[in-house]
Amino acid sequence: MSSRVHLSRILAINWYGYRRFIDLSGLSLITGANGSGKSVLLDLIQFVMLGEAQSRFNKAAAGAGSGRSLRGYCLCDTNTQGADGQERYLRPSGVTLAGLEFVWPLADGETEPRRETWGARIEFEGPTARARTLWFTVPQRLERDDFLGQDLDPDAVAFMPEDEFRVHVKRDLGGEVFDRQASYLEEMGARGHLGFDRVQMNKTLPNSMAFQPVESFEKFIRDYLLEPGMPDVKAVRASVDAHRRAQERLEKMHDQFARLTRIGELHATYRRTHRDARLHGHLHEALSHEQKLEFLDAKRTEIDQLRIQNTEHNADHEEALRERNELDSQLAKVRLVAGNDQQIARLAEDRARRDEVARELDALRETEKAARQFLHERTQSWKQWLRLASELGLEEPASAASWIKQMQGADELAALDAAQRMPRIYQQLINAAGEELRPTTESIRELEAREAKLERELDDLDHKGSAAPSPLLDALKSRGQRAEALGRVIEVKAEAEPWWPLLESLLGNHRDAVLPEDFKAAWDQARRLGHIDEPVVNPDEIARAPKKPKAGTVAGFFETKSELAANYLNHLYGDLAAVESANQLDSHPRAFSKDGWLKDPPLRRLINPAKEFTIGEEGLRRLREMRQDELAEVKEELVRQNRIRDDWRTFIHRGEQWALDKADPPAGSSKLRDLPRLRKELGQLDETIRLLATPEREETVEKLRVLEKTFQGVIERIGRLANSMEKFAQQERLLTELITSLEEEERTSFIKRQQSRESLEGVLDAEIEELIHSATEQFPNWQQRLEAAAEISRIREYESDKARNDRNRERQALAETHPETAEAFDPNDDDNSRYDARRTELQTHELERYVQEAEDARKQWEDRLQHQVLDVLKEKLDEAERTKRELNRAMDHDIGGWRYQLSMRMDRSHSAIWTLVDKGLNPGLELFASGAKEEIEQAKAALMAAIENADEPKHQRALDYRYYHHWDIQATPTGKGEGAAISLNKNAKKQSGGENQAPFFVAMLAAFQRVYDVGPRETRKNLGIVIMDEAFSKLSGDRIDACLALARNFGLQLIMAFPEDRLPTMIQHAETVVQCRVDRAYDDKSGRVTNIENWVVKVDREKLIEALS
Repeated sequence: MSSRVHLSRILAINWYGYRRFIDLSGLSLITGANGSGKSVLLDLIQFVMLGEAQSRFNKAAAGAGSGRSLRGYCLCDTNTQGADGQERYLRPSGVTLAGLEFVWPLADGETEPRRETWGARIEFEGPTARARTLWFTVPQRLERDDFLGQDLDPDAVAFMPEDEFRVHVKRDLGGEVFDRQASYLEEMGARGHLGFDRVQMNKTLPNSMAFQPVESFEKFIRDYLLEPGMPDVKAVRASVDAHRRAQERLEKMHDQFARLTRIGELHATYRRTHRDARLHGHLHEALSHEQKLEFLDAKRTEIDQLRIQNTEHNADHEEALRERNELDSQLAKVRLVAGNDQQIARLAEDRARRDEVARELDALRETEKAARQFLHERTQSWKQWLRLASELGLEEPASAASWIKQMQGADELAALDAAQRMPRIYQQLINAAGEELRPTTESIRELEAREAKLERELDDLDHKGSAAPSPLLDALKSRGQRAEALGRVIEVKAEAEPWWPLLESLLGNHRDAVLPEDFKAAWDQARRLGHIDEPVVNPDEIARAPKKPKAGTVAGFFETKSELAANYLNHLYGDLAAVESANQLDSHPRAFSKDGWLKDPPLRRLINPAKEFTIGEEGLRRLREMRQDELAEVKEELVRQNRIRDDWRTFIHRGEQWALDKADPPAGSSKLRDLPRLRKELGQLDETIRLLATPEREETVEKLRVLEKTFQGVIERIGRLANSMEKFAQQERLLTELITSLEEEERTSFIKRQQSRESLEGVLDAEIEELIHSATEQFPNWQQRLEAAAEISRIREYESDKARNDRNRERQALAETHPETAEAFDPNDDDNSRYDARRTELQTHELERYVQEAEDARKQWEDRLQHQVLDVLKEKLDEAERTKRELNRAMDHDIGGWRYQLSMRMDRSHSAIWTLVDKGLNPGLELFASGAKEEIEQAKAALMAAIENADEPKHQRALDYRYYHHWDIQATPTGKGEGAAISLNKNAKKQSGGENQAPFFVAMLAAFQRVYDVGPRETRKNLGIVIMDEAFSKLSGDRIDACLALARNFGLQLIMAFPEDRLPTMIQHAETVVQCRVDRAYDDKSGRVTNIENWVVKVDREKLIEALS
């Protein structure tokens, strides 16, 4: 015998065309032709079980519903309209009673089973009146005289008044009435009555009646088979807040300590660089003195050497004078001998002239050779350069070819003349090349500027998250204050994609609006900065804006996690309606059309769509991609333009390199025309010398030549020595004056060096000498040494000033971030002892205390997290595992050659949280090995975020155990292993209708098992009915048999409506079969329905089986 409560009677009085009690038992089949009233009865069951609000009438018959309503069922809707255009009902008013009787299994010692009747008395005073519904329960079977009047015709349906019925139920029948539907429904599901999960029943029953395939079995399992079990996180949230406050205090002290440490480091840097700046300043003075001393010594040495050299020159001059006098005497004697012989004189003159002509000829031959080489090289260079010009598209001047041909001719003079005309060709081509190069150079300059701009923008996008300047936001973040730009914390919803370009322009500079955590600090900083384009949002003022935007407004196009950003968007656009065209603007107080027109009374203005997206992370991603594409195009074009520019530059450089702009021939080329004359003259001189020359004359001429040459050399030497002695006197005078001046400069420099040394404290002489030696070794001259010392001194001075300014700014930032320290410190104090003392105090005492407080708060939070969250989640996960095992046992049945089983697979995205749930927070576990700590901390952070935002759907998943696994139903061919199983999640849409109905039936049985799985199993006697409309419409007979057998495994009572043609496949399993029938009466003239009567005929199961066999 079944241990479940089952449905035993349907009470349908004035429910559409029904005025009957319908008795049921066990698996009950409701059949009949289409439109005979099968779904009408199922909708009654649904209405009694779920109430009006949750019922979805006639769901299977018409997909999303056929338009049936409670009014239509009670007043008998004809689905037609009257002359007034209103719905036409057969009953203008009336009372309907809809109820269900449930019977309990017989207990030991009982002769009559326990019964309860649940239902509603619904009264409509007119077609447009509101229903007056009285819900009731009676702990027994309800008969007609319990709700109908006593003195009327037995065939009439006249209800007793509501007040009388109310009293009768409570006083005579021991029942209860409910004016509130919610109270009735809650009482029905209580364990003392039908005993089911009300929330799950409200979801499951309408879904089963629709009998539609499941699109996602994973979602079905989570919604219908697993019990919702979000842990109560109020106390945990309070401990999270306490932990966060303690952590923030600790972080504040750590920040203060870090700032004090940086201040100390900057102060030490300032002291060190200040000392180095003064030391190198003194080094400069010392090197300057050393330079002057060395220069003075060098000049003293120089004048001593000049005096020694002058003494030697005086002696050489006297010796040269004696030699000159002796040679003059010898030369006079030889000239006397030669003068007496005219032939000797003539021979001497001719020989001298021959030597002169020979020298000129030798020089001209070299010039001729050089000219030929010059013309060859110049011709080759011009040919190559003109070829480059042709390749670049320049037109060769007309005269160029003829002049080059002349340069290649045998006449050197004509060739040189042509070469001197070629620079004209060069100038023409250079001018043309310059005209071509100028636009290319301008284009490259523009492209390089564009490239640099794009690279800066991409760098800003990567590091700042925006390409626009944000001085206020940068200043706030540099001071450790929390603030964001509106454009960085909002996103455009996917459905608002067509509006995005207009939204960019509409937001305008609101995208840069700063959302500060501390408005006062942000406002003070904004006033200090002065000219900024970033609006500052005051959270206290914006909090008074509407919490949610109106439906269909521009504010609804955005989504954000920031409450302040959401409020600001609502403030700006919460009442700005989004319409399709400008024609609809006047339908709203404020509106914005899809074609860009903005109505903002009293203005109407056109908003042009932006070409670039910047809103949110998606906007930044698109903007970054656009900039990257632009940069790639610019680089590609820059490479091409650089190649063109390089070609032109190479052309110009080659012309300059080969000196084609010049045509200077080799020196002496103009004398080449004298070559014939000199050759002739040389021949004549040779002939004359041959005739005059005798041995005696030759000897005399040679002796005269040698003496004259020697005499001339001595004269020249005497002149050089005389000039040297004269120059020495001038040099000695200048050097003496210079040495006197240098001695004065050296004394002045020495005094400055001494004064600089006296002002330098804490520096040893050895260190200074080492620096001087190092500078001398490192640099080759004094100028470089002095410049290096001055540069190092300047750099150290700059670093000193920077370190001091950085220190003072860090001190100011400390005072702004930690105002409690402002009175104790002076940011401009040159001494750092107070800051060092505070840092030492934090390091040795206070930080340890704050660390301990934060640790205690963390332990309290983790303790509550363990017991109030993790333990609850662990219990729910274990329960889910038990539910899976129990359902799989019940589902382990062959259906059409398949067996269906629930499966669960851990979701890797929750693996860390799963580990926390499974292992707990015990720090002694192997879980907290170094490799797992980071993952565990991430899980704790995710849970903390979920606890703080437990009302947000995204964070609810981290606390909902149902999302820790991927759920599925695996279909395995009978007789095969798990390897042959297929996932219904992946294959449900690929299967035929019949293949989908069987898994759906299995899933719905499991879902109803979940609905009725309440209370202790050993004492459980609760409801167990499953209602289905149009069930098994596409299943074969053997699969239907298997499905019904599976239902028996679950111990559930099936109430099923289906067409008559499916009756042969179902009758074998049914205990009750009722056939629905309907009669309709029509007006002969109008053809309108005048009466509808529904009734049922109980089918004799045994006779029908016999007839079918």
